[in-house]
Amino acid sequence: MKFNELSWGAVCFYYRSAGDSKYSGIMSDAKFLSKLRTAPAEVNASEFEQKVILDYVNVENYDLLAGNRLARSILAKIVELHPETSSLQDFTLLDCDFSDSKLLDKINMIYVELSSVYGLWLTGVSKIAHVLNDKLFTLANLKISEHFEIPEEGNSLVQWMKVTQRNAKEVTLDFHEQGLTGLPDQFLSDKLGYADHGYHKSLIKYIDEYFWLRFGEICQFRLDGSRLLLRKILLSELIDGEY
Repeated sequence: MKFNELSWGAVCFYYRSAGDSKYSGIMSDAKFLSKLRTAPAEVNASEFEQKVILDYVNVENYDLLAGNRLARSILAKIVELHPETSSLQDFTLLDCDFSDSKLLDKINMIYVELSSVYGLWLTGVSKIAHVLNDKLFTLANLKISEHFEIPEEGNSLVQWMKVTQRNAKEVTLDFHEQGLTGLPDQFLSDKLGYADHGYHKSLIKYIDEYFWLRFGEICQFRLDGSRLLLRKILLSELIDGEY
């Protein structure tokens, strides 16, 4: 993947999702995220349900939600997994060494254990892991998984992490070869105004947006000549600082 392609996806997704307000809401809530990541046992189930399950994961099954049932189950699992997730807080997907068997075991364990929570499917599992470390854990949905032939199993998400990592490295290399400084996700977050909301959207999220636009459930774009032209125009304006 080239940085121009990633930028095309980032700009299109920004306008299509009205600034990605739901995701921005959870990622800009630094106090809540810090507590969830460092002291999950102190997180209130009702607050977790509202901010994570309803506003972010978007679960609508009343039977699962009744009495904060799903929220309590997920929180209990996050507390159980805290030794593993806390040990990975400083890791990013770019520097993740998948040949490290101990690291791989931790990641597999997190995905498999989250998958064991009744009511959490592939997308939900990936979103919960992502909110625990948005720079390491990738996002997934059924359409994208089907396109890349990733089976719907907890430990298969590691394979998806490897696919995303390959694209992340390609984008970062191309970004620097264009003479741009810093990191592509910071660059786009500054240009698109996410930094103004108090957070930098991760490279993982930008790659997910691109794949969602290409292969997602709602819209499937084809990069024909006209869309390539649109992408070049948007990228030119983006780099010139007009967004």
